[in-house]
Amino acid sequence: MLSVQLVFFYVTGSSSGSVSVFTQVADDFSGLTLSFLPILHPVEYLYGFDRRSFLLAAGGTLTTPLASVLQAQPPGTAPRRLLVNCDGSMIHCFGRAALGNPEGPLTREQFVSLVFTPLDEKAVDALFFSFGSGNVAEYQSNVLEWPGEADQFRFPEARTWHGGIEVDPADQYRNPRALADSGANPPAVVVEECHRRGIDAFVSLRMNDCHDGQHAKGVRPNPELPTFKRQNLDWLVPDLDMWSALNYAHPRVRALKLRLIEEFFDRWDFDGIELDWLRHTMHFPRGTEAENAHHLNTFMRQVRHVLNQRAEKRGRPIEIAVRIPERVDWCLEGGFDIRAWIAEDLVDLLILGQGLTELPSLSEFRTLMTARQLPIYPCVTTYGNGYRIYPEDVVRGNAANLWRDGADGLSTFNWFFHGDWRRSLLGQIADPARLTGRDKRYVLVQRVEAPRREPGGDYVRFNTQSRAAPVPMNLNVGSVAEMAIPLADDASPGRSSLSTAELCIGFEFSGKSDELELTLNGQRLAVHREDDRIEMDSVNQQIDIPAGQGLLGFPSKQSLDLSFAGLRIDVPVEFLAAGHNYLTMELQRRTPGIDHPLRVTRVELATYY
Repeated sequence: MLSVQLVFFYVTGSSSGSVSVFTQVADDFSGLTLSFLPILHPVEYLYGFDRRSFLLAAGGTLTTPLASVLQAQPPGTAPRRLLVNCDGSMIHCFGRAALGNPEGPLTREQFVSLVFTPLDEKAVDALFFSFGSGNVAEYQSNVLEWPGEADQFRFPEARTWHGGIEVDPADQYRNPRALADSGANPPAVVVEECHRRGIDAFVSLRMNDCHDGQHAKGVRPNPELPTFKRQNLDWLVPDLDMWSALNYAHPRVRALKLRLIEEFFDRWDFDGIELDWLRHTMHFPRGTEAENAHHLNTFMRQVRHVLNQRAEKRGRPIEIAVRIPERVDWCLEGGFDIRAWIAEDLVDLLILGQGLTELPSLSEFRTLMTARQLPIYPCVTTYGNGYRIYPEDVVRGNAANLWRDGADGLSTFNWFFHGDWRRSLLGQIADPARLTGRDKRYVLVQRVEAPRREPGGDYVRFNTQSRAAPVPMNLNVGSVAEMAIPLADDASPGRSSLSTAELCIGFEFSGKSDELELTLNGQRLAVHREDDRIEMDSVNQQIDIPAGQGLLGFPSKQSLDLSFAGLRIDVPVEFLAAGHNYLTMELQRRTPGIDHPLRVTRVELATYY
């Protein structure tokens, strides 16, 4: 097939401040690509403006204003330290449940308290707020329906419709509707309250949230399933385990998402937008993602174009963040052509992955940046790797590793806490200096294996949990397994106040006469034995939750027992090294009569000061 690229060069800095190029090109004309390269006016070089704009507005007018070449973060501006992503659960059914189910829908004061009380305002530089799934609007919208509107506001009778939590499903509509009717439309409130506190306000848009597909087709009522999906089945990706995923190869899908983005910036003064491509990663038929990447490139150019237009009117930039897989090759395989997005200056911030414990691949993204260095924010969560809720030392360990790996800042995803229970933890992870000298727990990533046809099998395809998780793993007699445990602490003699360390290993199918040899960085570890058997212990992890606080969307409990059975091994501090610590395990003898391999389910290294 003949491939043609047309490149248009134009001069910026004209007296009108913009130049218009009119194109009449089909949206997906096979083999033809267009690029628009600005030739910077000398005065722009003088002031250090180096944004390159490649803007394509298919079938319409392309306008590239002078404002579009301004960097969102001028040279010398420090990156933000901490971005907090809030999934909007307090607007959803979970807000009143967290408050003890008071009479009536949420008030503005309750909504503001639920959003901002958990935040350490001195540490949080930007709030990324998700106003629903991006399919229905948990705010008054001129583009999307209210939750439940497609079912004439009939809601499920089951009070455990949402993940088994006792809530009223109708609150998903009543809460945002009451707020909007009272003059407190949630987007307006978030922007106002963020700016009053000196926090940047970003809208977080889930590009393909499939929570409306958790239930089988035909189940009604389904408050999150919009009319446009019910009436346009050809817009959906066929043959996926989450049947409601939108197919971005369809131009009307992209057009709808673009209108939604335009509305946020036409009506409210957001500082930027996060395009969350990981919630969920099912934008094209399975196996065709890379060949369909040009559709997302077209969409990203359109987003940059319409936001540049609005930025010019405002007189200040509108920033674009993208949440994408944590490795470049996974991005490309998933249809996210991050090389083009960076080269064409279509993004301002990179948010990588979900629930990371380390990110040695961060440098891969740096190598793609030539004219402009974009800030990179690895993503941390509050749960995972065997924990319903992370203990604070696990969050600190994850954060310390990510700072060590070269992060410009951190982004939290689904920071579900309500009340001020973990406000101080945000302040700790926002500053690597505050993590020094604090207890940490370093956990290895556990593999997520969702079988085909069960929700989750498709949308975990492009991340560490499905591609590179070291545990669980099987040990057979005579086999030697090695794994790397990341450690941010500096255990060097004379440079660290680290006092003790402990290695914890969880097992399944262990036998009373198993014999196991362990080494760490080549040093043999003492495995405790009792009555000639490996001594299994309880690794105690209990979280006490203050009264009236907790996690939105989780059962209300004041204490969580997160302990597990396994080995607890004292590790001499002198065995440790900053960076990767290499653990080897050799199963030397297996208990007779057990046919299943010894299964290693979790590996954790705790450091204490």
